Amino acid sequence: MTVKDLGTKRLETERLILRRFTLEDAEKMYENWAGDPEVTKFLTWPTHESAEISRQILKEWVAAYDNPEVYQWCIEEKESGEPVGSIGVVSRNEKAQSCEIGYCISRSRWHKGITTEALAEASEGKQLGFRIDKRRGK
Repeated sequence: MTVKDLGTKRLETERLILRRFTLEDAEKMYENWAGDPEVTKFLTWPTHESAEISRQILKEWVAAYDNPEVYQWCIEEKESGEPVGSIGVVSRNEKAQSCEIGYCISRSRWHKGITTEALAEASEGKQLGFRIDKRRGK
């Protein structure tokens, strides 16, 4: 399989914009999901203790956007214009044509189909630049 990585490109659904993060998203990232222990309870990273920690993470993510193998989207709600979560490829296996996508969404957006909508759009092979043969939950 030949992989042509496209990197984090802007995507849209009926209710969402999936876009690159900016440093200006740090405050909302902290307020809406990264600073909420209930949201981060089962994640591989700890709850952010301040918006400054969110800003430091975003500095790393923004710098990484130069790499076309990086897929890390901000989930922005069209109606409110507010960042409500993140979604991105956290690992992939080109030989098996599979990848693992991680996401985090504001508790106020739970059970509203936001994550499902973002995942459906982000996991399309044409968005990623490589084909995914199987989708499965973990």
